[in-house]
Amino acid sequence: MSSFAMQNSSNLLALWRCYGAEKKGGLWFSTGWPHRVWHDTLDYDTTIRALSDIHINEKYQVATMSNKSTEVNVSSTELNADATLRLMHFHIPRAPQILESHARLELLERDDMEGIRAFMNMCSEGFGYAIELASLCRAAKQEGAKLGFLQVNNVRVATILLFRQGESLGVFQLTVPPNYRGKQYATQLMLQTIDWAQTQGVSLITLQASDMGLALYQRLGFKTSGSITFWRQQCTGSH
Repeated sequence: MSSFAMQNSSNLLALWRCYGAEKKGGLWFSTGWPHRVWHDTLDYDTTIRALSDIHINEKYQVATMSNKSTEVNVSSTELNADATLRLMHFHIPRAPQILESHARLELLERDDMEGIRAFMNMCSEGFGYAIELASLCRAAKQEGAKLGFLQVNNVRVATILLFRQGESLGVFQLTVPPNYRGKQYATQLMLQTIDWAQTQGVSLITLQASDMGLALYQRLGFKTSGSITFWRQQCTGSH
């Protein structure tokens, strides 16, 4: 695993723990949204061994950074791939960003409940799935975490969650609701984020990109350092 992939995954797992998670039998389980299960190594073989005697709720996704191998055969547990995201990184440049004058990055205060609820609603609409308020509130209270919006002409049009660890800044939950799409707001939001990051003493931005967002990040100069796969458990035996 490259150092960039390690920084990326470290930031991601730290955020999942901030959302709320507990450790059982060597695995971490989200206590609510985003409904993840993972081993600290993100290794497939290690994860499936730990899952061999555990049945997990169908809403949970198991995360690994390595693929299936033929070396582990646990008859009662099978993981079916659900989605794969690319681990991407970007070295923050010194040159100033070219920003739209009518757009700005709005970052919420950690106790702004009205703002956090608005973030939850817009983010849920943008991604098409329900996000739990309690998880966002826990994250918002953590050092290094920022929930925010892109504002255009004083109207909130997109969401972003930033999570800093040392000199690395993770970008999460970047979405534009359907009624604001097609106006390059995601690009503007990333440029605003890079501009803000230049003032914060961070040197690297990391994120996990879907196929839909890949072209945007590549245009901005992000590089791929690996991938993370999400699986759902299919039980073929009794527990």
